[in-house]
Amino acid sequence: MTQIPSLTRLLLLNADPAGASTCLHIDAGGRILSRSQVDAAQPLPAAAGTRDVLAVPAAALHLLWIELPAHSAAQALAAARLMLEDLVAGPRENLHVALGEFSADAQRLLAVVDDQTMRGWLQRATQLGLQAQAVVPDCLLLDEAQDDSVQACERDGRVLARGKRLALAAEPDLARRVIGERPLRWLDAAEAEACLAAHAIAPPAIDLLQGAHARGDGKSPRQRRRLRLLAALVLLSPLLLVAAQTAYHALAAHRLQARADALAARFQPGLDAGRLHAHYTQRVAADVLAVHSARLFEALRGVPGARLDSYEFSPDGGLRAGLLHPREADLETLRQQLADNGLELIALDSQPVDAGLRSLVAVEPLQ
Repeated sequence: MTQIPSLTRLLLLNADPAGASTCLHIDAGGRILSRSQVDAAQPLPAAAGTRDVLAVPAAALHLLWIELPAHSAAQALAAARLMLEDLVAGPRENLHVALGEFSADAQRLLAVVDDQTMRGWLQRATQLGLQAQAVVPDCLLLDEAQDDSVQACERDGRVLARGKRLALAAEPDLARRVIGERPLRWLDAAEAEACLAAHAIAPPAIDLLQGAHARGDGKSPRQRRRLRLLAALVLLSPLLLVAAQTAYHALAAHRLQARADALAARFQPGLDAGRLHAHYTQRVAADVLAVHSARLFEALRGVPGARLDSYEFSPDGGLRAGLLHPREADLETLRQQLADNGLELIALDSQPVDAGLRSLVAVEPLQ
């Protein structure tokens, strides 16, 4: 179990960029130690050893519960993006999509927000002195009832409400229409803050810091779009994964051909070895993608609790994956399983998260 930090700062971001936001300072037991109003003129001071949580206005995003057939996080995300065509009106190219965990009935919470809005929230948080380690829609910091009841409170002129398969932030009249005849438990200001604080120290129902906004992601938007496209091709094409063994043999043949090209370049100096290598890299990209992906997915099935959090591929950089796993020793287990198939797992970075560890790894041919 991940240890709860001794101090958590929960920044309740004001929906009005010109308005002050509220920061709650919370101890490990969920008790509010202090509260403060912060703005760009009076930002939060640096605080080492604290966990910073950003609560964003849920009225600016869509929260949906959908049933996804995919099991890995990367597969589910790719499937969810395809389903958005029927769920969300308007252009979908610039949407940020985040997924929650599987629920008992195999449904997953899906959060959809304009990518520019997400970037604006993170930029405002930084200006206010907060380095967000989790970003949560504010209404999801209320209790989710197991029955048909709804918990609600008022914040910044909006009603936050949460029930079973219900989470929203809306104007009072609209919120009442959505809640309908469900039993309603209304929280006063003190009760609402206590509830928000208790959920801030717990694992979030959904963390918006995924994909392009995951911590430690420094890639350009154009590169991320290209890598997501390549990842979707392998994750959503069963035929490609089924044919991984065929691709493996094709890849071996390509390697022999590349060796022949290298020998030709050595004995014929007029040949451009660099261009030959670039040509080879592009030629084998699809086979590398299929083989390395299939081997990684197979290895992950042998490690309890391990799953994909992000997935990227480029012909030049190869396969890069973000993994969520309970124990540090899981990487060594994966490394051994991949080595048995001629591949090397290289750990690039590892950071503690609520579920254990998030590691960024590369999969490359074993030298």
